Amino acid sequence: MTTYRTYRAPRENGEALIEPALADCSRLLASNRANSAAWTFDLCGVPFDEVRQAARDELVRDAVRYTSAYRQVIDLPPDAAIVMAGHQPTLFHPGVWFKNFVLDEVANRAANVSVIGINLVIDNDAAATAAVRVPVIDRQTHTVTGSTVVIDSALSGVPYEQTRIRDRDVFDSFGVRLAEAIAPLESGPLEAGPLVRELWPFAQAAAVRCENVACALAQARHALEGTLGLRTLEVPISVVCRSESFAAFTLSILNHLVRFRSIYNDAVIQYRQAHGIRSNAHPVPELAAEDDWIEAPLWLYGDDSPQRRGVWVRQVGEGIEISDRRDKSFVLDRSRDRSAAAALAAQGGSNWKLRPRALLTTMYARMVLCDLFMHGIGGAKYDQLGDQILKRFYGVEPNEMMVVSATLQLPVADEFADARTPNQVRRRLRDLRFAPDTFPPQSPAAVSLVKRKRELLARIPASGSKRNWHVELTRVNQQLSELLSGERAELETALATAIAAASANSILRSREYSFALFNLESLVNRYRQMLGAKW
Repeated sequence: MTTYRTYRAPRENGEALIEPALADCSRLLASNRANSAAWTFDLCGVPFDEVRQAARDELVRDAVRYTSAYRQVIDLPPDAAIVMAGHQPTLFHPGVWFKNFVLDEVANRAANVSVIGINLVIDNDAAATAAVRVPVIDRQTHTVTGSTVVIDSALSGVPYEQTRIRDRDVFDSFGVRLAEAIAPLESGPLEAGPLVRELWPFAQAAAVRCENVACALAQARHALEGTLGLRTLEVPISVVCRSESFAAFTLSILNHLVRFRSIYNDAVIQYRQAHGIRSNAHPVPELAAEDDWIEAPLWLYGDDSPQRRGVWVRQVGEGIEISDRRDKSFVLDRSRDRSAAAALAAQGGSNWKLRPRALLTTMYARMVLCDLFMHGIGGAKYDQLGDQILKRFYGVEPNEMMVVSATLQLPVADEFADARTPNQVRRRLRDLRFAPDTFPPQSPAAVSLVKRKRELLARIPASGSKRNWHVELTRVNQQLSELLSGERAELETALATAIAAASANSILRSREYSFALFNLESLVNRYRQMLGAKW
């Protein structure tokens, strides 16, 4: 059975995960480049190296054009290696943002090779509600709860590239509203204010250009990175998918979909068995087959029908039909010709958006687009499944990936700290019944009972004759416990306090709060410190 690596998010505040180490990135780049240079298979009748070179040229051109719309792009070295990362266009937590700083660091410091760092904006994933979580402290009751600040009322459940801004007033006021929401927690590094104040003018400017929530958030964050000196490029996966290279990659699968489905499903089943997963939906559902239709690992949607629908394919003569089996369908008469990729790419438009599912997205990025891909914890976990599919379908050893994450907590006042955890207090409450002699005796009667218990424990009878001894020991414990009513009341109060403190801290110390809540200078300094410690 295949062995899978286990990756866990760093537990401690300020702790970073970078595997392999930054010092190994040059070796990793060289090894990956040599590995992929030896691949000799075709993609839709075109040699792999030809498709790969065209894809990389298109990627850099598109990334330069896209990034230049909102920030300056530096001169790029020719024939450079490409290092990529990727994430959904949201105001994610600082551990995710840390990847972008590592991406820039690798691009700047890799030895013996010029490197371009490109962040892939995963805008084909389904969008969640456009809002940011914030902790709220009630100073009167000393309780902490979670709340949200809405960015916009854009539709959730549709791909990010379809999330048009619905209420510009709500969107424009988000920066002020989020700063006000976090203000009661401002202390220490937060006293200078959250970085949403620097971020949001960029978001408002981006909203004028693209009128899309996800686009505005991603461009604002990347524009802010430019002011910090980061020199990476960005491009959405929705732009990458318009290329002939992506169409050739897609057709290399669709033309052999029966075989691909078998490999895909076998790999999914083996992954579930290795991890003890019972759900048929995790890590991904198996690809289905109905009549002469076979499900493909793709999504299809458009401006006229923004909800993602699964893609189905069937053989039609010497070609294939690609359809959502509802209102979108396209027949490619000769799907194995060299010209087929151009025909499929030309089909794309506002109402025909053919997009890869998660495993296919990173499979294309890692195999075709870049020399080294940086995953977070979740992506690295599931992309090991993608590696098994790629290995068996294309017959090659996948390039090694890098895994990057960090844990950073809001620097809020530690007013909810408690000397004891709830379990510690519960153990002392249990001692009132079974070990009351561990409490200081407060009366002559208690002193006498403690003395009697110690005498009993010093003369434990042999097995089989303990009944009377045990009855006496139980009586002494019960009488001692009854004398500790004051301690019991104090411990019950302490337990309630400890439970409240634990609940408050679980909210305040979450690593999942948006980077927009943190102070910019303080957060960037923490990133620099973590990067310095990793070299």
